[in-house]
Amino acid sequence: MRRKVARVLFCASLCLSLLAFAGCSAESTTGGASDNAPSGTPDNASTDVAVASGAEEFDGVFDATVNAGNTQEVVYVNGSWFDMGRQYGLQQKVQLENNWASVMAMIYTEADDAAYNEAMGKILKHYEADEPSVFDFLSGVADGAGISKEDAIVAIMGSSVLNYDLMMHYDPERSKTCMTVSAWGNMTLDGRHLGGANLDAISATPAAMFSDMISYPDDGYAVMASGGMQGNAFMNSEGLIITYAGGPHAAPSEGAEVIDREGTFLDTLFAYWYTATKCATADEAVKMLTETEWIHTGNINISDNNGNAYVVEQKDTAYVVRKAGDHGEEDYLITANHFLDESWMNDSYEAYPDSVPRASTVERILLDNKGSVTPRTIADALGSIRYYDEGKWSEENWDFGGFYQFHSPEGDDLEFKTIFRTIFDATDLEMFVLRGHDEKFRSDVPFGTANYYKLTLGEGMQATNKSAETDARIAVRNAGAELYKSDTEDADALECYNKAAEAVHTGCNYTTMADCAGAKGDKEQAAILYGLATSQFTNAQRYAQASYTTENVIVD
Repeated sequence: MRRKVARVLFCASLCLSLLAFAGCSAESTTGGASDNAPSGTPDNASTDVAVASGAEEFDGVFDATVNAGNTQEVVYVNGSWFDMGRQYGLQQKVQLENNWASVMAMIYTEADDAAYNEAMGKILKHYEADEPSVFDFLSGVADGAGISKEDAIVAIMGSSVLNYDLMMHYDPERSKTCMTVSAWGNMTLDGRHLGGANLDAISATPAAMFSDMISYPDDGYAVMASGGMQGNAFMNSEGLIITYAGGPHAAPSEGAEVIDREGTFLDTLFAYWYTATKCATADEAVKMLTETEWIHTGNINISDNNGNAYVVEQKDTAYVVRKAGDHGEEDYLITANHFLDESWMNDSYEAYPDSVPRASTVERILLDNKGSVTPRTIADALGSIRYYDEGKWSEENWDFGGFYQFHSPEGDDLEFKTIFRTIFDATDLEMFVLRGHDEKFRSDVPFGTANYYKLTLGEGMQATNKSAETDARIAVRNAGAELYKSDTEDADALECYNKAAEAVHTGCNYTTMADCAGAKGDKEQAAILYGLATSQFTNAQRYAQASYTTENVIVD
């Protein structure tokens, strides 16, 4: 297959015409991250104007050195749907190439160029006619990444495009991955609206390489998404949380609603981000996800700041909507990878002995902390490597003889791991993200610190970046105070502290350039530079914590 890509050097345009603005001097806009920049800073981060060189054929080869330990942590997109797609394509080019190659490796033996182009072309025509926002976004991704629109569909939406009936039928083994939780009202401290999710996958999967995405559409709500288009956790500016976990093989019985799947085709994860940009409440999101003809399967946990919460249990042709109380829950909802509603003809415990204990573990921890659940409680529950089943705790959380048979909430198979953990406090629009595991030596993230970072969704990119800077400065200050108390000097601790302090300075330099780009009205360059700045501030938070404690710190 012939795939065209453009090499893109992205970062700042020098703001020489804005010398009147503070910090906008030639000296302040040259250079970038130092050679000793923390992991998470791309080696090719520079301050050159974004320029596309001659296109070359893409044959499925990409930068193999990009991994979960050195990928950029955060990207911003803003503006029209095309603008957001283009900015995403520019900033996630390698990750998109990686994801495209991974999917295509699965189907080379079953689809030739003609079948591929016909199937993707028909999907594009459908979007252009019925979902122009999606079509514009994909067109922007193609433009930014230097690939075709057909390839953009595969790169963004992943393996679910294989299900499109004009190409081939792909029916993978039932999902044994991911977990979600939402809590509010009498369950949480001060009645806060909280949510969280584990994203479980093969630790070297392309999904692990994508950055968090913070989007500000001209036509829609701002959204924070951990793992971007390949993540499973989304929160918008109205406090709506949508999280996703895979579902079982289950046939609908008489009580399930049956859907005609002849229309709109959207991948599961992309669909949830798109829904979060369009809906203010849980009721609106449920309506959109059940009445629109999405193709997706699994458990969708949807909650809002008004105390409304639902789980949509959905297969390709049917769905059931359940709410708190339907199965004994009070002000909380939990999903693993089995269905609870009796409308499904499956025996959840017998069929999925690895899924039920994971849900039981999270439920037990919530109930033990009823009335005082905080983001830290959610993090501890989703990060448990013990599991609770049939009234007792067990320390042995996986079975070597059974692939994917880990029973604890935190994925801990030999290669199948939790690659993202996301905790939301929607009351304050805060997101806490951990790449990998709570214990860095159980995780496969290279050079990972096993620490959360915090982002607060502001009214715009500048406000969100500023809150990340403030949290980074607090973290570095606290780290310095703790290290000062120590009687001995720890070389590793000092290295982490210096990386944190350096990241703050680097982030501030990127911020100056981003502010200049914004002052010039260059929204694209501003988005790219704020992404680099916020990524440095998240690194500073992680390294500062790692310098003085092995404990994951979430400040409640």
